[in-house]
Amino acid sequence: MKKLVLSFLLVPLLLPGTALGQSNRHGKSTAPKASTISGTVSQDGKSLIGKSGEPWLVANPATLVGHEGQQVKVKCQLSSGMHDIHVLSVKTVATQTKYAVNLGDAAFRR
Repeated sequence: MKKLVLSFLLVPLLLPGTALGQSNRHGKSTAPKASTISGTVSQDGKSLIGKSGEPWLVANPATLVGHEGQQVKVKCQLSSGMHDIHVLSVKTVATQTKYAVNLGDAAFRR
């Protein structure tokens, strides 16, 4: 009888220890999340100048080929430490065209 009572008291003390052993860290990914940065691609295509003026060094500059000097929106992964990025996708941003109006033109005279 004493063994039965002792086993009922001992089981609740062991359960938290087994629950800790079952937690796995394999389900959590260690890869950094994707971020979006807008800016201008440098002329050599190896860096991206953000809208606020901060430079980002591109780890895979082959993805920016053909976008030199253009305004782009880049989906990338930020590396720890320096301003290094790994580009996942590139989208060209349409620049706004500014029109000048001269009220003295013939189009505005009656």
